[in-house]
Amino acid sequence: MIGCLTIKHFPAWAISLIRRHDAVRPLIVQEDEHIVALNTAAEALGLETGMTAARATVLCPSAKLYVRDSVAEFSAWEYVLERMNRITPFMESDSPRLWFKATPDEIRALTLYLGASVGFSTYRSTAWMASLQANQGGILTVPEGEVNSFMDTFPTELLARAGFSDSCIEGLELLGCFSAGLARNLNKRHLTLAYAKEGDVLFDILHPTDASPVSLFRPAPFIRKRFTLYVPCYHPSEAMPIVHRLAEKAHADLKSKSNIVGQIRIVLYLEGCPSMRSTRLLTHPTARLDAITRFAERLATGMFAGLRQKRGRVGIERIELELAGLLTGEMIQTNLFGERLRKLTAAVSKVHRRFPRALKRGVVRPGAHFHEDQSGYTTWE
Repeated sequence: MIGCLTIKHFPAWAISLIRRHDAVRPLIVQEDEHIVALNTAAEALGLETGMTAARATVLCPSAKLYVRDSVAEFSAWEYVLERMNRITPFMESDSPRLWFKATPDEIRALTLYLGASVGFSTYRSTAWMASLQANQGGILTVPEGEVNSFMDTFPTELLARAGFSDSCIEGLELLGCFSAGLARNLNKRHLTLAYAKEGDVLFDILHPTDASPVSLFRPAPFIRKRFTLYVPCYHPSEAMPIVHRLAEKAHADLKSKSNIVGQIRIVLYLEGCPSMRSTRLLTHPTARLDAITRFAERLATGMFAGLRQKRGRVGIERIELELAGLLTGEMIQTNLFGERLRKLTAAVSKVHRRFPRALKRGVVRPGAHFHEDQSGYTTWE
């Protein structure tokens, strides 16, 4: 069977992960003035995607409002891939979907840890739909012989989680198709004429054929530096200078490639015990040596403390430092420009609502016949 992992309200989940947001506090994510994602606490208070950010903050003043952050989503998805790759080398990333080859028992703990939803089936599209219907932290398996019966009970409104538009979902419901399987009698031509590309996708979901095996995953580039000790060390004071030196070497590679790091990982190989691994997702990606060293030191200190508490006196034989989630300066600038543009658009809309057509912008008309018409002002839409 093929597995598919999805994360409900991924933009909100990513920000919550990166910024270590308290799960009990409502969190909402806006894009173009509208809510596009929210956490469980916000859902419990009646907030919904699609409503305006202004209305959401009025209904729930305690909610923390964030602008959608593509860099945070990139870093968070890289973290998901890294965690899944520890379990299986067979993965295909199609953010925010992840196809993989593993058994339910093998990924059950990770599913709970991430708060993800996982579906299993013979066909990729059915596994995808199963993941959308599975509970948060849950796994839903659809055997090959039950694909049609599963889609016959699949609520049409859940297609919104797969990216289907409101007009497509409302159109299906107007035809009486309150479960997706009821649209199976419509041929591909009918669905395409009515819903264009969405109709093609829906037809493939209702008549699944893609059971192609999941290919071998190729991890994104990362920087790894390691140091092997000839004699195991037992005290953090002996290991910390090594961590500092590894940070310096990794930073030199980072600088030569003009990259920015979004994740820092440390792996400790222990004497007579399984290795330990820990990852720090950076709220603000950086290329500064002092920041990388500081975060690596904090990560290592926490690992040393946990090691002593759980296993007592254990020797460290090798230390590895990895810089992952590598971004380019262009990706950061694009994200900042998009955020500024969204803030500007939101500010203009607020002024328009309070003072209709009061905000103006300058225009130049070089082809005007009269001098006084060559420049002027027009309403800023």
